[in-house]
Amino acid sequence: MPAAGRPGGGGRVPAVHGARRRRSARSLLYFVREGIRGFGHNGLASAAAVTITMVTLVALGAATVVASTLDHLARRLESRVEMIVYLRDGLGAGEVAVVRARLTRLPGVTGVTYVSKDDALAAFQQRLGSRVDLSELSHNPLPASLEVAVDDPVRLPAMAAEAGAFPGVEHVSYGAETVNRLLAVTWWVRFLGAIASGGFALVAMIIIVNTIRLTVLARRAEIEVMRLVGATAWFIRWPFVVEGAVTGALAGFVAMILVTGAYAWLARALPFLPLSPQQVALDLVWKVLLWGVVIGIGGSLLAVRRFLSL
Repeated sequence: MPAAGRPGGGGRVPAVHGARRRRSARSLLYFVREGIRGFGHNGLASAAAVTITMVTLVALGAATVVASTLDHLARRLESRVEMIVYLRDGLGAGEVAVVRARLTRLPGVTGVTYVSKDDALAAFQQRLGSRVDLSELSHNPLPASLEVAVDDPVRLPAMAAEAGAFPGVEHVSYGAETVNRLLAVTWWVRFLGAIASGGFALVAMIIIVNTIRLTVLARRAEIEVMRLVGATAWFIRWPFVVEGAVTGALAGFVAMILVTGAYAWLARALPFLPLSPQQVALDLVWKVLLWGVVIGIGGSLLAVRRFLSL
């Protein structure tokens, strides 16, 4: 009999789990249905919330595009910064190869290019143009060098100090003043972009909080009844969370289309812009559309939490 009872007992466990999953699915459908119903029921207020949030997210999207464009330009400038290692005259090919190999092993080095004395003179002649003829020089005064590309300009001071101590190296140059100014500019570009994006996101959240709060107040009697019959705080919250997510998603979607369309029009007029409309659209999918959903959910939670704590 015990052996016969085990299969029956084991069969009850999947049945219990199946019943729980069905209840969870019904609860989820209920929350989604009630959230969408609440959004549609407050038609004018919901439309106003979407519109106002959309305007805020358009500003957030525009700030994001500007920050992304400036950041792209900053990265392009940073990628062109390099260190030039000037070699002593008279080094043999083997000695040059040793210096080059040591430079290649430095952390952050992405490439090393050898420039001979003749190549350096030819490049200098090209920059001067026809104003001066360097072929009349009795000897080439320019040294051979190694141009070192790096992945991050911040590494340059330490790399220059280390490379300057290598045997066969005469001098190391990386334009310290120019690099420091470039790093300061790019830091401020990224910092101000983050501040602007955060400020617009905060404004959007405040708008959604106030909108959802009006909805909560309008349904106060219904919420009180739900609390009296024993509904948990989260059971009451979830429909409003869905409503806030719908508000943020719609506003974010419209804002993404408007900002991407405006950038596409601007890109046709200004073809030198570094980002393509496709890149902007992909960037805005998670920076505006996702932000809209997150802000809507966060605003709903704040609004309902304050009401339920009364």
